[in-house]
Amino acid sequence: MARPKICVSFDYENDKNSRNALRLWNENKYIDFDIIDKTPSEIDTYNISRIKAGLTSKINEANILLVISGDYINSPHKDRVEIGCVNWQNWECKKALELNKKIILVKLNSYNAVPQELMGKGREDVI
Repeated sequence: MARPKICVSFDYENDKNSRNALRLWNENKYIDFDIIDKTPSEIDTYNISRIKAGLTSKINEANILLVISGDYINSPHKDRVEIGCVNWQNWECKKALELNKKIILVKLNSYNAVPQELMGKGREDVI
């Protein structure tokens, strides 16, 4: 069976430890967790167009967008007007839907919200 190519959508400021846990599981030979990680490394620019291009490339390379939903999943980003969504995670969800990618949503706590861009989509591959 082919290893899934996964791009992880996470809040860098608040949920990077959860993303790092996935990376460590993938590196641990004693844990049955085997993915090809297509998550971009930190994109070192404030240029919205460059960020979108980098994220689009990585989401396009992946089979699955794994969305980590933390406490700030729908919190407004200061550049939300330029981004075109409330924040980068919601933009990544919107892009994954446009690219017809499978989406897995992982709530860090049961009370964490669903990203606004995924609400009401009714897709079978949004888990």
